[in-house]
Amino acid sequence: MDIKRFFRAMGIDMWILLAFACGMFYMSARDFVVSLKPIISFEDMLNGEELKVGSHVEGNVPFIIDYFATETSTTKYKDGSTRSSKNGRYYLIPTATGYVGLKGREVDVSELGKITDETYEYLMGGPEPTTEKYMTGVVDPMDDELAGYFYEYLEDMGYTQSELDAMGEPLVIKFVSFTAVRIMFAISIFLLILTVFLIIRKYKKEGQGSGLKRAEDLPSQRIEL
Repeated sequence: MDIKRFFRAMGIDMWILLAFACGMFYMSARDFVVSLKPIISFEDMLNGEELKVGSHVEGNVPFIIDYFATETSTTKYKDGSTRSSKNGRYYLIPTATGYVGLKGREVDVSELGKITDETYEYLMGGPEPTTEKYMTGVVDPMDDELAGYFYEYLEDMGYTQSELDAMGEPLVIKFVSFTAVRIMFAISIFLLILTVFLIIRKYKKEGQGSGLKRAEDLPSQRIEL
């Protein structure tokens, strides 16, 4: 391969297209693989199905104990002022062996709050929760800060350190739209194939040249005065 010809064939437009395609592939590849895994529902968790990092979760949320942390983002302006906005809450979901976290977006808070209230009434002897909220997501490990709030809440509920240790690594279910992920992944593959095709075509054209003779190919002429 002629390296110089290859880089001429690439051009700035090909680099931009390649970077865009690779970026989409990087953002969607992991969750695309997760979307192909067997689905674990929230009912399955109550029946003893084991969750692992990278598990694929989908289904209606039957019970929520409460939320144990709130996620906010802070925007700082040029005049020195700041503005905080809520990005959702982390809820405590019961399983057969303990609890896991569930990240609810701000748009989910209202419905998840209803399930929380209905769960409390159910634990006090009332009817089972009737509010339905379908959630999809992937299981991730909690970071240290979130795990701190998680353990603090469970300790306030009366759990001992040995009981917390027996629950294993603290996990959280984070929202993922698997439909959007599949679309993004398909587009990234299409763009990668398109980029390769365009590069090969331009590479071949560079090899063929314009059809005009180059200066060194022209016959030399000697002019005598």
